[in-house]
Amino acid sequence: MKLYENIVIGNFLFALGYRIRTKKSVETLNGSVNLLQQTPEDKALGDVLVNLSGIVRLIEFKAQGASMSKEEKRHDRLCQAISKKAAEAEGRQSCLCKAIEGTHLEAVSRDIHWYIESKADEKALRTRIVPYLDAFPRPRGPKVQRLETFVDTLACEVAEGDVRHSKEDVKEYLKLVRLTMGSGAVGSGGLLLVAEPEGGLVFAPMLDLMELDMHHGHWLHHRNNLEQALSQKLEREFKLERHQEYDGPSL
Repeated sequence: MKLYENIVIGNFLFALGYRIRTKKSVETLNGSVNLLQQTPEDKALGDVLVNLSGIVRLIEFKAQGASMSKEEKRHDRLCQAISKKAAEAEGRQSCLCKAIEGTHLEAVSRDIHWYIESKADEKALRTRIVPYLDAFPRPRGPKVQRLETFVDTLACEVAEGDVRHSKEDVKEYLKLVRLTMGSGAVGSGGLLLVAEPEGGLVFAPMLDLMELDMHHGHWLHHRNNLEQALSQKLEREFKLERHQEYDGPSL
């Protein structure tokens, strides 16, 4: 049975939104969910970057049976980059992948960066879900986890506000991924979604989808600026209409 990655991604995002809604109260929730496929950030970061109230996940989706050679090279480059970063911090020579064990970047990576490989038949969806650092080499035997469990765990963390790493550490890691996988330049903007207690939904554009610290306070400031700009625009239009009425047509 052929199951394309974007089908899995779409259902994952729908399930995540649904599950968060069943677990979280009506408090304001601000977050950004960015599907990066077919954007410059696809190669630089991954398929999906989620930031929900400080809970960040960078996820790479793959269909089982697809060519993995490019992904294996990306994986190797990232492991070497983390190793080099750790070695520089400790003033020693890099030992490649072995050096990442126990470093703070390894801890950040294992928490926020995930690899999901999927396969489906007529009976069930089968997924291999591991931290990205463990994606390769692939295990010989079957290693299957339920996508529903992964969604449920993430939704619980969002609902409970279980932020395990500082914004600075997460941004440092994502910057390293971007430098390792791509050019390091900003390739795409993003959207911040604010779900208000009354049920309203509002989107705010972000120049860089790496703006992880744009929380509700930043959004309020952003919205005030938008409302002020709109008010000024309406006032100018009103004055222009009044001016035209006073002048009237010339005879």
